[in-house]
Amino acid sequence: MKDIRDQTYYEILEISPTATSKEIQRAYEHAKETFHADSVAIYSLFSEEEVKGIEGAVEEAYRVLMDETLRREYNQSHLQLPPMPEGQPTETSSEAHGMPEEERPPLSFTDLSFHAEGRPYRGGTLREIRQRMGIELQTISKEMKINERTLGWIEEEAFEKLPALVYLKGFLKSYAQCLGLDAPRVVEEYLRFKEESTKK
Repeated sequence: MKDIRDQTYYEILEISPTATSKEIQRAYEHAKETFHADSVAIYSLFSEEEVKGIEGAVEEAYRVLMDETLRREYNQSHLQLPPMPEGQPTETSSEAHGMPEEERPPLSFTDLSFHAEGRPYRGGTLREIRQRMGIELQTISKEMKINERTLGWIEEEAFEKLPALVYLKGFLKSYAQCLGLDAPRVVEEYLRFKEESTKK
């Protein structure tokens, strides 16, 4: 797992360097919600210092990326990206095609969902369900606005490459909802398997 201190602000919020202010705001709120959704579990896995470090990193990333001037300076010094034109926020693919993001019909795979026949939800199980439903990982990635590589690591059970637990829980919940699965069960069983595997 990549230490949060080694992540860029975009990696911390799990967004693209071309994300709009709206996407940054949504990612920040998602991170905060995820962090506070299961504080007991979080505090059992992280020290108080680590928890404060994660909270501070999220707040700092949000503060810098929401400020046009600070973000432009950060991009130039950390990412070697060309300067963002002032007053011209980056368009998302949906906005570029004339369709506001809030008006896009959300993907819904609920009707296609099938039960895992009593098997615990692990990475391989989730991949099998997705494939049997004929859904590409890229499709889920676009709907969830989460890096496709991260979703692949979830399916491959590449635990050492997965983001911090505060983000992983939210990703699993969103992944399950995209497939019309029992989100609480998916989160619980996947994290239990992850914990058992990392202890071996």
